[in-house]
Amino acid sequence: MSQTMYKKLSQSLQLRQETVLVTITECLEHRLIGKKILLWPSKSAFDEGEIPLSLMESINLYSQPLLKKKRSGVFQFSWKGNQVECFAEYFPAPVHLIVAGAGHVGEPVASIGKMLGFYVTVIDDRPDYANLERFPIADEVICESFMHYFRDVPLTDHTYILLLTRGHKYDVLSLQELLRRKEKAAYIGMIGSRRRISGVFEQVKQEFPDETFDHIYTPVGLDIGAETPSEIAVSIMAEILKIKNGASGNSLSSKIRRYAKMGFHEGAVK
Repeated sequence: MSQTMYKKLSQSLQLRQETVLVTITECLEHRLIGKKILLWPSKSAFDEGEIPLSLMESINLYSQPLLKKKRSGVFQFSWKGNQVECFAEYFPAPVHLIVAGAGHVGEPVASIGKMLGFYVTVIDDRPDYANLERFPIADEVICESFMHYFRDVPLTDHTYILLLTRGHKYDVLSLQELLRRKEKAAYIGMIGSRRRISGVFEQVKQEFPDETFDHIYTPVGLDIGAETPSEIAVSIMAEILKIKNGASGNSLSSKIRRYAKMGFHEGAVK
């Protein structure tokens, strides 16, 4: 892969766009073998000017089913009487974790999120908190108001948002911006006591009287008795994985324990 193509692919993934890299592996026009093209769900394409336009259009057309299935694969088609074979390598959009609030819980959340493969963004309006010295592992550390950030940040079904701000007024501002958006995140979690949560919903309800807030996870996290910032971070990320993977969040031993009481073989037969 050329430096230009690699840079374009890297930029696409940094923008959290799913991408397909197609390589021509078989063609009677030997000069085209090995040539590459980048494709996106929008059907836009990029190459280095070496692939004829009609061939690019055909490659784009035959790549779209693989893009929709979100997988790599080989496909063949006929172009100007030539049999063309291509290999399409699918690159999924990185899952985006937005940590709004660079406080003592935000630090372990960002670390665990990065360890789990999330693209981690930390946002806070305080320069002393929102900096790479405190969050060296994060992909992005942004010093900006929560309101302005959530007004424009791209939201997809790969976006997971945590509101860990220092006060309920910042939660209110963040939620108001998020609820105004047509695009929706996969997950919005908000930390806080019952009193704080009630106050936030009461204020937001004034602008969104029909909002049920059922899609907002608050208090955030799974009930594991977490107390320290690190334990709270584990609780939060466990809930996010539960939502992301469509899992129950139940203890894995619960089903096994039931079988063990009756005998594994007997339980499995039943």
